[in-house]
Amino acid sequence: MTLSSEMLIPLRDVLAHYCGVVLDDARLLTLRSAVERRAAACGRSPARYLADVVFATDRAELQQLAELLLNHETIFFRNRPHMDALRKTILPALHAKLPAGAPIKIWSAGCATGEEPYSIAITVLEALGEPLPRPVTILATDLSTAALAKAQSGVYRGRTLTNLSPLQRVRFFTPHENGLAVHQRVRQLVTFMQHNLLEPFPALAYGTHILFCQNVTIYFSLDTCRALMARFYDVLTEGGILCLGFSETLWNIFDRLTPIAVDGAFLYRKDPPTSSAVPGSPVLRKRLPTHLSRSSSASVGEKSVALFTDETVVHEGRRLIERGQLDAALDLFARVPLAGRYAPVVLSLAAQAHANRGDLDLALAEARRALELNPLLTEAYLLLGMIYERQQQPTLAIQHLEKARYLSNDNPLVAFHLAECYRQTNRMTDAIREYRNAERLLAQIPPDYLLEGVAAHWLVESCRRWIARLEGDR
Repeated sequence: MTLSSEMLIPLRDVLAHYCGVVLDDARLLTLRSAVERRAAACGRSPARYLADVVFATDRAELQQLAELLLNHETIFFRNRPHMDALRKTILPALHAKLPAGAPIKIWSAGCATGEEPYSIAITVLEALGEPLPRPVTILATDLSTAALAKAQSGVYRGRTLTNLSPLQRVRFFTPHENGLAVHQRVRQLVTFMQHNLLEPFPALAYGTHILFCQNVTIYFSLDTCRALMARFYDVLTEGGILCLGFSETLWNIFDRLTPIAVDGAFLYRKDPPTSSAVPGSPVLRKRLPTHLSRSSSASVGEKSVALFTDETVVHEGRRLIERGQLDAALDLFARVPLAGRYAPVVLSLAAQAHANRGDLDLALAEARRALELNPLLTEAYLLLGMIYERQQQPTLAIQHLEKARYLSNDNPLVAFHLAECYRQTNRMTDAIREYRNAERLLAQIPPDYLLEGVAAHWLVESCRRWIARLEGDR
């Protein structure tokens, strides 16, 4: 018996409640595959296994499913601006501020296969010197036991090592077969622990000065994200810093943490409550204390820093993506705050860059979050439609492309991709209509103008060929 999408929805909801990750309709196919694999391993039929997991009080099997579904791919120094701010300003400021002998406490929440906490440990040694002038503890937690096992082995090879400098490779690693092994003096700073972020935090997490949680909450629902941020707020010390992935904006989501700019990185800080603050209103301009004021957005000393996305970022990001300079576009987005009216557009552009790189899960999550921030964003609906089309899910693609067309009926890409999906679902009359709409809209564009990397004249020719073919078949 093949499990239908409708049969999988209760399990999807149970998984979201268990680990926070929300699987969209397209990933129900992935969930079905995971269920079939685990059912075979357990010697049960898929339907029996599904019922057992949904209604079981023991969550051990949910953990096994989550292991199959979660993405643990990461690299060393993935978010370079955050590491630069940590090394140049945040760690030296903490060292100067804390009493002698008091430990600096750092938490890498959702540490995956360990590259992030080891990158933090390397940065600590670079910033404070060796031997360390005070204790530093780095707690590294993740839901996945398989990812933690790789992290604890400390052996890496291939793409994950790309961002390491030659000096870092020599100073903090030792050769190991065809890869590198993390040096013991780096490892000894990190304590790994299996932990589900939706469960009570470990005792070691309380009193954290710096908390990294990157590319985790983007897969959560807004309600789950808000609840997690409130709990993060509680474990941070006063003045503590939260480092999120650049696409994980808290704008209009959680307002108790103050966005700040430090050395070109945008972070969140736990400030003492002020009686003048209006409850529920996000703080988007903030004076930086002297020890956190040296940033690319402000000169040395206390300066007012405007934490709003600039319209120029949208134009430059689009230009870079159109030229295929995806890494440059993503680096640009990583160095701007995602706040204000242009934040959802930039988030949608980041999703487009990730989709063009093949990081479809992250692109889907970013596009959905952009729509949660602005449900009238044509670009995000178009991108979701194109991703679902690429994943050979034309029905899902049509749902999102039709929303894009409703919001903007003069976008030739919306018309073209709608026509393609209508054709794939045998809606030939609708397909012909949309090919004609696309042809008409494309005629207003210079022939050599690139749309998603394709020249307008090529799309026009494609429309004409399909119109002729489909009308000839009728």
